[in-house]
Amino acid sequence: MNSLERKIKEVQERLERLRDVAGKVRSLEDFRASRDYRDIVERNLQVAIEGCLDIGKIIISRKKLRAPEDNKGVFIVLAEAGILSKGELKTWTAMAGMRNILVHGYDKIDDEQLYGVLRRRLDDFESFLKEIRVRYLAKQPDS
Repeated sequence: MNSLERKIKEVQERLERLRDVAGKVRSLEDFRASRDYRDIVERNLQVAIEGCLDIGKIIISRKKLRAPEDNKGVFIVLAEAGILSKGELKTWTAMAGMRNILVHGYDKIDDEQLYGVLRRRLDDFESFLKEIRVRYLAKQPDS
């Protein structure tokens, strides 16, 4: 298994853990009441987003695309290259911002925002991975 495949698998595993919590938490109040669920969501969301960033960086390196200026730039470069659709770009630049808050701004983490991602944004990871498969992996000679 190569590095790109490992990163894809890691994102899928983290997404599975997030979906498991999503199936157990019934409301924002339940989410706020459980430090364990909040911790699980924070960590797995962070690692899943970082996995998507790593996937992007691997592709950028392999295709010798321009170097991104920052994490949001990873998704911008992928979109410029036609690997990430323009429709997904807004979502993923926001996810890069969310990752930065999770990593650097623990005092700024908003339970409502995390719960919103848990309830409404997990499919974005599947969409990202699908675009990587269709727009990049399927076009590789050894795919």
